[in-house]
Amino acid sequence: MQLIDLDADLKRLKGFARRSDKVAHKRDVLLPKWLPIVADYLSTLDSKLDKRINNENNKTYDNPLFSYCTLWLFDVSSLSQAIEYAFLAIKHQQPTPPNIKRQWPGLIADTVFDWAETEAEHGRSIEPYFGQVFERVINEWKLPEQVTAKYYKFAGLALLRAKNGDVTPSHVGSIKRLRQADKFLEKAASLHKHAQVKTVRSRVAMRIRAIEELNAQ
Repeated sequence: MQLIDLDADLKRLKGFARRSDKVAHKRDVLLPKWLPIVADYLSTLDSKLDKRINNENNKTYDNPLFSYCTLWLFDVSSLSQAIEYAFLAIKHQQPTPPNIKRQWPGLIADTVFDWAETEAEHGRSIEPYFGQVFERVINEWKLPEQVTAKYYKFAGLALLRAKNGDVTPSHVGSIKRLRQADKFLEKAASLHKHAQVKTVRSRVAMRIRAIEELNAQ
């Protein structure tokens, strides 16, 4: 019955021509309707995973409702819950919704990166969400080098941003912070030859020399 009802909701959602209307419908109608059911499902997931580990024939079955709600949470910018659910989806081998051809790691990485770019440019904090995903990108997920490189580059630039969002190494007074930024930028360049970090690395090096010269006086 739930799947039939879900299919009807998906068809209704396709009827909206404007993206803003779709987002509003997901936020105001679909998520309030389905999230309580998904929460009940998630409360039993760990026990199901234990059973699957102990008995390979007793598997955790795909749950499209869980997958759709996770995707919708990203769509309505509820990042805290979206990231939490997406990490659970990966842990429990839940696929993305049938109409999405990408896997969760790539989808999460791109979605959070786009969000972080906008926030940083306006001088707003990108944490904890960027950091949570950055850790997975560099330690767990085998994403294309270009994607991993842009995360390293962005992490380096984040250490150089002023309060207004501009990347200005000249305002950074900590050599440790500057060197950490350069380490991230160097890693980006090693992963992808078109990372375009040469100029900013030169500015970082100049700032480090200036501080060292000042400290030597």
